[in-house]
Amino acid sequence: MIETKPVASAIGRLLWPERTQVTELDRKLAVTRIEHARDEGQYDEAEAAQRLARVESAGDHAALTAGVAGRAEAAVPAILQAAPRVAAAVWAVASVVNVLVYLILGLVSGHWDGPWPIWPVLGGGLIVLGLWSTRERDRRMRLAGE
Repeated sequence: MIETKPVASAIGRLLWPERTQVTELDRKLAVTRIEHARDEGQYDEAEAAQRLARVESAGDHAALTAGVAGRAEAAVPAILQAAPRVAAAVWAVASVVNVLVYLILGLVSGHWDGPWPIWPVLGGGLIVLGLWSTRERDRRMRLAGE
């Protein structure tokens, strides 16, 4: 397995949430989930101790998720991780190109048509938002289905 460095920037947290560094609050929430599941009888003390050890050693959210779930397959599949990122990149490039074309046409012709770039920007943004929410819904369902 390739070791990756946790991201710290706001853009990094948005694009690679699984590589975001774990905070103490994240650890406390994960420990609470494990202790609650142990108290409910979902697993014994030995398994709870293993999960707690994984949570304590987790450096990023992917490792934390695997520690809480007790298995690596609780992490979001690669295609669901990549699709929102690719869509966001394509959307950003297309939006910039549309706005630049609008500005160039307006400056060259001196005639400003209505603000037509807003429609592809908003439409593409809604598609990207849908992909991000699909990924998050899948992640939540995987965690809930432990």
